[in-house]
This record gives sequence, structure tokens and C-alpha cells, in this order.
Amino acid sequence: MPIRPIILIAAGALGLLVARPLLGADPATENRMRDALRNTMLQLRSCETEKATLQAAKAEADESNKGLMAQVDSLTAKSSKAEKVAAEEAAEINKFKGAIEKWQAAYQQATDLASSKEAERAKLAGNGILLQRQVEDLERKNASLFKLGSEILTRYEHFGLGDALSAKEPFVGITRVKLENLVQDYRDKLADEKIKP
Repeated sequence: MPIRPIILIAAGALGLLVARPLLGADPATENRMRDALRNTMLQLRSCETEKATLQAAKAEADESNKGLMAQVDSLTAKSSKAEKVAAEEAAEINKFKGAIEKWQAAYQQATDLASSKEAERAKLAGNGILLQRQVEDLERKNASLFKLGSEILTRYEHFGLGDALSAKEPFVGITRVKLENLVQDYRDKLADEKIKP
């Protein structure tokens, strides 16, 4: 029940109570009026208690609302900060992804280069083996040629006067000097041509 009508009823009942001796009312009416006034006073106290309780609840609700609004503001600020941090982290992640992609490309390039260098090294190693075999073969041939040339020169060196006469050579002295010079020249040339280890 609203407070204002109760106050008016209580004031009216009080006025009747005061005016009763003036009006000369009977005792039954007076008892009813007292009961009504008592009931009105009880309702008035109850309403005032309820009003105080409601005002306290309203103050508590207002205080709670302030706390909740502060929490909402704090959570909004935290959410904003979290969104900013998330954006920064996403930018960092993208930066790292770009760096990883560059590293992978550089790694692939290095791997390709290493593969090509390894193929080139294997080819050169094969060529080196082939060249080594050729050198060994040439050294063997050179040794054989040197041996053969030495044998030929030794034969010419021991070509004597008797051999020349039997070969019917007319100019023995001049031919022998020429042959010795020729033998020495061939021996020098063969020595120069021999592969030295």
C-alpha cells in the first residue's frame, strides 16, 4: 500500500479521535476508530520499515551496480588490451612465418647448390681418376719408349768400324762422328721427354 494514503488515513483517524469528544460518539464507534487507528499505525510502521528496507536495498544495488560497472570497465580495458596483444602476436607470427619461408627458400637454394657442387665434385673426381689412369698409362708408355730409344741408341753406339766395313760404308771416320753426335742428341732428347715423378 502506498505511504501517502496511509498517512492521510492515519491523520484522518487521529483527527476523528480528537474530534470524538466534540461529536459525542458512542463507545463502539470509538473502539472501531481506535482499532482502525492502531491498524493504520501498524501499517504505517510496516510501510516505513519496508521503505527503509527498499532504500537500503536500492543503495546496496546502486553500490553493486557501481562495482559491476567498474568490473565491466576493467574487463573492457582488459579485452581491448588482449585484442591489441593478440594483434601484435599475430603480426609477430606473420613475421616469423615470413622469416621461416625465407629460411626454407635459402635452405632449398643451399641444398640445390650443395647437390650441384656434389655432382660437380663427383664428376671431377671421375675425371681425376681418368686422368690419373691416363698419366699412369703415359708414364708406362714413356718408360717403354725411353727403354726402346735407349736400346736403339746403344745399338748405334756400338756400331763399329767392322760393322761399317761390312755394311760397305765408304766414309768410315766422318760417319762414325756423325753417328756418335746423333746418338748423343737422341739420348738427350729422350731424357728431356721422359716424365719425371
